Amino acid sequence: MSRSQKRFTFMILGIFASIMLLASLSGCSTLQSPFQQPVVKLANVQLVELGLLQQTYGVTLQVDNPNGYTLPIKGVTYAVKLAGQDFASGLTPNGFSIPANGSDQVQVEVRTNLLESLGHLGRMLADGPQNVDYELNGDIQIDLPLIGAIPFSRSGTIPLTRRADTEL
Repeated sequence: MSRSQKRFTFMILGIFASIMLLASLSGCSTLQSPFQQPVVKLANVQLVELGLLQQTYGVTLQVDNPNGYTLPIKGVTYAVKLAGQDFASGLTPNGFSIPANGSDQVQVEVRTNLLESLGHLGRMLADGPQNVDYELNGDIQIDLPLIGAIPFSRSGTIPLTRRADTEL
Protein backbone atom coordinates (compact mmCIF):
# COMPACT_ATOMS: atom_id res chain seq x y z
CA MET A 1 0.00 0.00 0.00
CA SER A 2 1.37 3.38 -0.92
CA ARG A 3 1.89 6.16 1.52
CA SER A 4 -1.05 8.21 0.14
CA GLN A 5 -3.35 5.17 0.38
CA LYS A 6 -2.34 4.67 4.03
CA ARG A 7 -3.00 8.33 4.74
CA PHE A 8 -6.41 8.07 3.04
CA THR A 9 -7.27 4.90 5.00
CA PHE A 10 -6.30 6.53 8.31
CA MET A 11 -8.31 9.61 7.39
CA ILE A 12 -11.39 7.46 6.62
CA LEU A 13 -10.91 5.51 9.86
CA GLY A 14 -10.54 8.79 11.78
CA ILE A 15 -13.74 10.18 10.25
CA PHE A 16 -15.56 6.92 10.96
CA ALA A 17 -14.33 6.89 14.59
CA SER A 18 -15.38 10.54 15.03
CA ILE A 19 -18.86 9.81 13.65
CA MET A 20 -19.22 6.80 15.96
CA LEU A 21 -18.08 8.85 18.97
CA LEU A 22 -20.55 11.65 18.18
CA ALA A 23 -23.34 9.14 17.63
CA SER A 24 -22.67 7.45 20.96
CA LEU A 25 -22.55 10.79 22.79
CA SER A 26 -25.82 11.96 21.28
CA GLY A 27 -27.32 8.58 22.15
CA CYS A 28 -26.39 9.10 25.80
CA SER A 29 -28.11 12.47 25.89
CA THR A 30 -31.32 11.00 24.52
CA LEU A 31 -31.28 8.33 27.24
CA GLN A 32 -31.51 11.02 29.91
CA SER A 33 -35.15 11.96 30.21
CA PRO A 34 -36.24 15.36 31.51
CA PHE A 35 -37.05 15.76 35.20
CA GLN A 36 -40.51 14.44 36.09
CA GLN A 37 -42.29 15.79 39.14
CA PRO A 38 -42.72 13.39 42.04
CA VAL A 39 -46.28 12.54 43.05
CA VAL A 40 -47.32 13.13 46.67
CA LYS A 41 -50.49 11.54 48.01
CA LEU A 42 -52.14 10.85 51.33
CA ALA A 43 -51.72 7.14 52.11
CA ASN A 44 -53.22 6.83 55.59
CA VAL A 45 -54.73 8.71 58.52
CA GLN A 46 -54.98 6.83 61.79
CA LEU A 47 -56.03 7.86 65.28
CA VAL A 48 -53.05 6.98 67.50
CA GLU A 49 -53.98 8.47 70.85
CA LEU A 50 -57.10 9.97 72.30
CA GLY A 51 -56.42 12.24 75.24
CA LEU A 52 -58.67 14.34 77.40
CA LEU A 53 -57.96 17.56 75.51
CA GLN A 54 -56.20 16.46 72.33
CA GLN A 55 -55.81 13.62 69.87
CA THR A 56 -52.72 12.38 68.07
CA TYR A 57 -53.08 11.14 64.52
CA GLY A 58 -50.55 9.36 62.36
CA VAL A 59 -50.56 10.82 58.87
CA THR A 60 -48.75 8.88 56.15
CA LEU A 61 -47.69 10.63 52.94
CA GLN A 62 -46.55 8.57 49.97
CA VAL A 63 -44.05 10.06 47.52
CA ASP A 64 -43.64 8.39 44.11
CA ASN A 65 -40.51 9.08 42.03
CA PRO A 66 -41.08 8.58 38.27
CA ASN A 67 -37.43 9.42 37.48
CA GLY A 68 -34.66 6.97 36.69
CA TYR A 69 -32.49 8.31 39.51
CA THR A 70 -32.78 8.74 43.28
CA LEU A 71 -34.45 11.97 44.39
CA PRO A 72 -33.03 13.62 47.51
CA ILE A 73 -35.88 15.37 49.36
CA LYS A 74 -35.24 18.17 51.86
CA GLY A 75 -38.80 18.08 53.16
CA VAL A 76 -42.50 18.18 52.34
CA THR A 77 -44.75 21.03 53.43
CA TYR A 78 -48.35 19.85 53.58
CA ALA A 79 -51.90 20.88 54.47
CA VAL A 80 -54.64 18.25 54.79
CA LYS A 81 -58.39 18.70 54.73
CA LEU A 82 -60.65 15.81 55.71
CA ALA A 83 -64.33 15.88 54.75
CA GLY A 84 -63.89 19.52 53.69
CA GLN A 85 -62.49 20.69 57.05
CA ASP A 86 -58.93 21.76 57.86
CA PHE A 87 -57.25 18.85 59.62
CA ALA A 88 -53.46 19.19 59.75
CA SER A 89 -50.55 21.11 58.29
CA GLY A 90 -46.83 21.08 58.78
CA LEU A 91 -43.41 20.13 57.46
CA THR A 92 -41.87 16.67 57.51
CA PRO A 93 -39.23 16.63 60.24
CA ASN A 94 -36.33 15.15 58.23
CA GLY A 95 -35.02 14.87 54.70
CA PHE A 96 -35.19 11.54 52.89
CA SER A 97 -34.51 9.98 49.49
CA ILE A 98 -36.89 8.30 47.08
CA PRO A 99 -35.34 5.47 45.02
CA ALA A 100 -35.28 5.63 41.22
CA ASN A 101 -38.68 4.69 39.77
CA GLY A 102 -39.82 3.88 43.30
CA SER A 103 -41.76 5.27 46.20
CA ASP A 104 -41.45 5.77 49.92
CA GLN A 105 -43.78 6.69 52.74
CA VAL A 106 -43.21 9.46 55.26
CA GLN A 107 -45.03 9.33 58.56
CA VAL A 108 -45.80 12.40 60.62
CA GLU A 109 -47.73 12.78 63.84
CA VAL A 110 -50.22 15.60 64.16
CA ARG A 111 -52.05 16.76 67.23
CA THR A 112 -55.49 18.26 67.18
CA ASN A 113 -57.55 19.99 69.83
CA LEU A 114 -60.30 17.80 71.24
CA LEU A 115 -62.92 20.53 71.16
CA GLU A 116 -62.21 21.42 67.51
CA SER A 117 -61.95 17.98 65.96
CA LEU A 118 -63.59 15.40 68.18
CA GLY A 119 -67.07 16.43 67.20
CA HIS A 120 -66.58 15.86 63.49
CA LEU A 121 -63.86 13.17 63.32
CA GLY A 122 -64.90 11.53 66.57
CA ARG A 123 -68.40 10.93 65.26
CA MET A 124 -66.91 9.46 62.09
CA LEU A 125 -64.56 7.15 64.03
CA ALA A 126 -67.29 6.12 66.49
CA ASP A 127 -69.11 4.52 63.56
CA GLY A 128 -66.00 2.46 62.79
CA PRO A 129 -63.44 2.70 59.98
CA GLN A 130 -64.74 4.48 56.93
CA ASN A 131 -63.63 6.32 53.83
CA VAL A 132 -63.39 10.09 53.93
CA ASP A 133 -62.71 12.64 51.18
CA TYR A 134 -59.41 14.46 51.47
CA GLU A 135 -57.54 17.35 49.93
CA LEU A 136 -53.75 17.51 50.15
CA ASN A 137 -51.81 20.62 49.16
CA GLY A 138 -48.24 21.75 49.71
CA ASP A 139 -44.83 21.61 48.14
CA ILE A 140 -41.97 19.17 48.04
CA GLN A 141 -38.44 20.57 48.33
CA ILE A 142 -36.07 18.68 46.03
CA ASP A 143 -32.39 18.83 46.98
CA LEU A 144 -31.08 19.13 43.40
CA PRO A 145 -29.63 22.18 41.65
CA LEU A 146 -32.12 24.32 39.74
CA ILE A 147 -35.19 22.41 40.95
CA GLY A 148 -36.12 23.65 44.43
CA ALA A 149 -39.73 23.50 45.69
CA ILE A 150 -42.45 21.93 43.55
CA PRO A 151 -46.09 22.60 44.49
CA PHE A 152 -48.59 19.74 44.54
CA SER A 153 -52.32 19.35 45.00
CA ARG A 154 -54.23 16.10 45.22
CA SER A 155 -57.65 14.96 46.32
CA GLY A 156 -59.31 11.61 46.74
CA THR A 157 -60.73 9.24 49.31
CA ILE A 158 -58.78 7.71 52.19
CA PRO A 159 -59.73 5.17 54.88
CA LEU A 160 -59.95 6.78 58.31
CA THR A 161 -59.06 4.22 60.97
CA ARG A 162 -58.02 4.04 64.57
CA ARG A 163 -55.25 1.95 66.02
CA ALA A 164 -56.58 -1.27 67.55
CA ASP A 165 -55.57 -0.26 71.08
CA THR A 166 -57.23 3.17 70.87
CA GLU A 167 -60.58 3.54 72.60
CA LEU A 168 -63.11 6.25 71.94
